[in-house]
Amino acid sequence: MQLFNHNFVFSGQPRYRLQRHGLFWSMAWLYCTVLYGFLPMSIWLEKGVPVGRALIRSYVVSGIEAFLFLPSHMFLAYGIIYVLFPRYLNPNRYLHLVFGILILMVLTSVLSTVTVQWIVAPLRLVMGTGRTQGIFFYSMMAGLRGATTFAGFATAIKLAKIWYTKQEAYQEIEREKLQAELQLLKSQVHPHFLFNTLNNLYALTLQRSEQSPAVVLKLSELLRYMLYECNAAEVPLSKEITFLKNYIALEQLRYGNRLDMSVSIKGDWPRRHIAPLLLIPFLENAFKHGTSQQLEQAWMHLDLSVQGNILKFKLINSCDTEQEQTGEVGGIGLQNVRKRLSLLYPDRYELRTVASEETFMVILTLELTDRLRASSPLVILEQEAA
Repeated sequence: MQLFNHNFVFSGQPRYRLQRHGLFWSMAWLYCTVLYGFLPMSIWLEKGVPVGRALIRSYVVSGIEAFLFLPSHMFLAYGIIYVLFPRYLNPNRYLHLVFGILILMVLTSVLSTVTVQWIVAPLRLVMGTGRTQGIFFYSMMAGLRGATTFAGFATAIKLAKIWYTKQEAYQEIEREKLQAELQLLKSQVHPHFLFNTLNNLYALTLQRSEQSPAVVLKLSELLRYMLYECNAAEVPLSKEITFLKNYIALEQLRYGNRLDMSVSIKGDWPRRHIAPLLLIPFLENAFKHGTSQQLEQAWMHLDLSVQGNILKFKLINSCDTEQEQTGEVGGIGLQNVRKRLSLLYPDRYELRTVASEETFMVILTLELTDRLRASSPLVILEQEAA
């Protein structure tokens, strides 16, 4: 069955084209030979030829005649596929296409008549079949019936290939569109994260804080992960959790005693995988729009649990009352992660945000995998983009 692969059906290479056309016309010849093989048999039976020999002679004659009529069948089929279709099908000139097919059918009938008059009829006399009466009618029927049958099959196959090729082209355009969108969303995470972190570092340098070198060191570790670990479509959840912990440690260096931070991570997470940098925007949002806006004591609670393939991520942070009322909670980070979730985990996630007077809460429920989802088209897109 290796013969019937994608190259055999769609490749334009000469050897594949010859194989396809050779197979099609071989089946056409065999069909005509078997279908009309019994017709000359009665003539030999009347002459007293044994049944077995009469049957063999009948199918020999039928095979020869079927071969002789193949050029007329090919003339109509290839005329439609390679002359009319390129000229009139793609420009949607269907009326011209119909007239062209009718003209080709008439020419095919003429060709069949010539074949019968000059080749088939003399052959029948030589072979002793004697079926020479009704030449014109027989030739017309052979031309219209046989040629239109196989031309119809060939045309149907060609139309199916055209439809399939267009569908592949549309899907390729859609894949490229999704790939571009995913790459854009993923690329936005890096500068957005770096922008926020550099702001934190700038604030510490203004204060001439002794923690600035530690912040730079933590930042380099985070950037190393982002540059070298996040090129895959999915990463181990354990690495993503380590990245979150490092980011929290970086922020704690900045806020010190001003931040009351609690982290709870539990469940069967070491064997799971997740899209990289999917959770960090929630933390960024909490620190940027929550903790950094508060002059008094700020607090934050992160609860991450994995049960089976289900990840539950819950983040609650304190926020300024006036800020919540003006609708300033959120930003490009949350918009980004919503789009990535809808593309990478369609129908496999639930994201809720709850804003109250003094708190902001994010709850994400996500279906994870045990390993890389190599069969997922969008995962393949991210792998190719990486």
